[in-house]
Amino acid sequence: MAKLIKVTPDILEEAVRSFSEALKTMRLTEGKISFQKTVAGSERKATVIFSELSWLKMSTLVREYESEIAWHGTARRGEDDIYYVDDIVVYPQTVTGSTVTPDQVLYQNWLMEQPDEIFNSIRFQGHSHVNMGVTPSTVDTAWYEEILSQLDDTMFYIFMIVNKKGDRYVSIYDMAKNLWFGSADVAVKIRDDGLGIEGFLKDAENKVTRVTYTPPATTYPTYSGQHSGTTTANKKNVKDYEPETKPKKQEKKKPFGVAHRDDGDGDDYYDQLKYLYGMYD
Repeated sequence: MAKLIKVTPDILEEAVRSFSEALKTMRLTEGKISFQKTVAGSERKATVIFSELSWLKMSTLVREYESEIAWHGTARRGEDDIYYVDDIVVYPQTVTGSTVTPDQVLYQNWLMEQPDEIFNSIRFQGHSHVNMGVTPSTVDTAWYEEILSQLDDTMFYIFMIVNKKGDRYVSIYDMAKNLWFGSADVAVKIRDDGLGIEGFLKDAENKVTRVTYTPPATTYPTYSGQHSGTTTANKKNVKDYEPETKPKKQEKKKPFGVAHRDDGDGDDYYDQLKYLYGMYD
């Protein structure tokens, strides 16, 4: 679900009213006031469509660099929450296996040197996480906040993190629509520009069957003091795994050396067990 970025007058009015009502019955905790209000979002979804060239450039950077690497993209807003990425450009930066640090002086100079059509269209920032997950780090979010602080109420910005496995994190802030689209709200597609990438991927999708491996369930022997090999897989509904040969009734032990005798109850098998139990106890 897309979420609101800024507090609207209607939300402000409702929040003040809810806070005022909550104060009437609120109990302070260590002298502090605690109040939360959930703001409804939007069911709208967004789509980012890459040109074939921009997709190839971005994929090549992720594939060829064993270190992290970052890039900007020229992007534009389309209709119905569609955003287009037309090209990818790399800016001056220092990288390691897990960090990207723009050189501020070189970066600013590079930015000012860009033609107007590129400078005014840079609305995309992406970088790789190599072989790690794609969740933004605290450094990433700080960089995002710095970029967002420079946007006016007509602009938008797209952020993306990609790793070598193809995992993606996508985030779109559209100030004009007052909406933030998270990864779950964004679909990523490739525009067919005649290079054949989009058609190639669609053809591959029709030929490839994904198989998900599910490891077999493992059962372990449960020691009961009698049957060490009894498991829940081969012995069910047996309370506490009691041995099947447990005597039905307890009787006084027979003294050692007493011969077997039939006590007249017609159950010679259990009579023998009683004799043996007494013999070896």
